[in-house]
This record gives sequence, C-alpha cells and structure tokens, in this order.
Amino acid sequence: MRTMFKLPRLLFVAGLLAALLAACVPQPQRFTLTAHDMHWDLPEIHVRANQPVELTLRNHGALDHVFQIDAMDIQVLLSPGDVEIITFTVDHATVIDFICGIPGHEEAGMVGQIMVSD
Repeated sequence: MRTMFKLPRLLFVAGLLAALLAACVPQPQRFTLTAHDMHWDLPEIHVRANQPVELTLRNHGALDHVFQIDAMDIQVLLSPGDVEIITFTVDHATVIDFICGIPGHEEAGMVGQIMVSD
C-alpha cells in the first residue's frame, strides 16, 4: 500500500521539476518579416543577445526574394506566397545586416538590420 502513495507524489514532484525547468528556458523572441516587391516591411528588428530569435519570413510580393545574412551564412529563398521560419541566437551585442540576395534587390533598397542588445 505504501508504494501506491509514493507513485503519485513522485509524479507530482517530476511534473513540478519539469515545469520549473521549462520556466528557465528562454522563450524565443518572435518576429515576422515580410518581403514586398523591393522592400522589407521591417527595416530594423530589435532583439536581445543570448535569447533565441524565431523569424517568420513571408513573401507577399510577385517576385522571388532571398533573405540573406552574410555574417551568419543564412540564405532563404522565398518564392511568391512562401512562408519559412528560421531560428538563431546571437551571443553578443552587435548590428547584423540583412538583404535580399536577388541581384539588383539590395541596390533597390531591400536591406535591413538586426539590432542586438545585451
């Protein structure tokens, strides 16, 4: 009989520990960046260092676009109507440039920055 009372208590303690650990894991900073023909809707994205970033990329334009961050070796092709989600973490304060990697799009103004603060 004593074993039966220990199992619910053990399950309760395990659940409590799992909840506490989940609370310690940083929640991602979520943003949506939408490509229109020849511009991004967010020219600046502000994030905190050492916290995961979840970036949803959407293409609402009629042209292909490539979300590109050279400093992080990220390139994502977005055809019209595409939605892609990327995640990354930056471990220090910095400014990271992003562009559209399709020839001529950067020059036309498809540029932006990710501002990372401590």
